[in-house]
Amino acid sequence: MNPSEETFYGGRNAAYDQAAKKVLSQKKILALILNRMVEEFKDATIPDIITKYIEGTPLISQIPVHPDQTNPTLKHIHGDNVEDGSLSEGIIRYDILFRALVPNTNEPIMLIINIEAQNDINPGYSLLKRATYYASRMISSQRGRDFQGDEYDKIRKVYTIWICMNAPKETGNSINRYRVTEEHLHGRYHADETQYNLINIVMLYLGNRKTQDKLMEMLRIIFKEEAPASVKKKQLEENYDIHLTEDETKELNNMCNLSEGVYNNGFHNGYNSKAKESLQNLIKNT
Repeated sequence: MNPSEETFYGGRNAAYDQAAKKVLSQKKILALILNRMVEEFKDATIPDIITKYIEGTPLISQIPVHPDQTNPTLKHIHGDNVEDGSLSEGIIRYDILFRALVPNTNEPIMLIINIEAQNDINPGYSLLKRATYYASRMISSQRGRDFQGDEYDKIRKVYTIWICMNAPKETGNSINRYRVTEEHLHGRYHADETQYNLINIVMLYLGNRKTQDKLMEMLRIIFKEEAPASVKKKQLEENYDIHLTEDETKELNNMCNLSEGVYNNGFHNGYNSKAKESLQNLIKNT
C-alpha cells in the first residue's frame, strides 16, 4: 500500500467509525444493549429504558481518557459520549459515554460503550486490559465531580461494553463479562456486593454467522451483514420494532456506504478514480 492509499484507507476507517457510533448511540439501540448486557436493566421494558432511565441524549463528543483532562469536560455533561472525533485517527476512545438511572432506585451509573472496528482484536496489546483502564479511569475521574474528599460511598458503578467488529471465527458470537467478586479465604463474613462490584467489563465479539442471541443478531445485521441500508432498516423494523427517523436512516445509509464491503469492492477489486473520488466525498461529508 503506497502512502496515498494508506492515508485514504485510514481516513475511510475513521469516517466509518464515526458513522457507526452515530448509529449505535440511538436510544432505541442503547436500550436493547442495556437490557441484555447490564444486569440492573434485565427486567426493565425497552420503552421504560428509553424514556425513564437513559439520562440525557448520548452524543458524539470529546471526553479525554487520561487524568487531568476528563473532568473539565465531564462536569458539563449528564448523558454524553466519546473522546475524539478526528478523521485522522483510526481508533476512537470513549466512543459513547452516558449515564443511566437504575430502575427502582434512580441511582445513576456510568456507562461507556466502545466500538472496535479494527480488523484485528489483538492490535499489539490486550483490548481487555485497555477496557480495564477505561473503566478504572471512569471510577477515578468521579473524584471532584461526584464525590469530594473521602466520600467514597458516593462512587458510581461503571460499565464498559466493547463491541469488537471483526472477531476471529473461534471467538465470534461470544459475550464475556468481567467484574469484581468476593472470595472467602477464611471465616464467614459477607460484604454487601454494592461495596465492591463497581467495575464491570463486557466484551462482545461479533461473528459473521447468524445467532439466536437477539442482541448479537441485531448488531450483526447493522454492522456485519453485506446489505444496503434499506434492507437493514426493514429488518430492524420487522424483527426489533426499531423505526428509524429520517436523520437516523441517513446515518445508517452513510455507515453502509462507508462499510468494508463497499470499500473492498471499490478499492481492491479494480477501483477507478471515480470510485475513489466518491468515497472521499463521503468522508468529507461525514
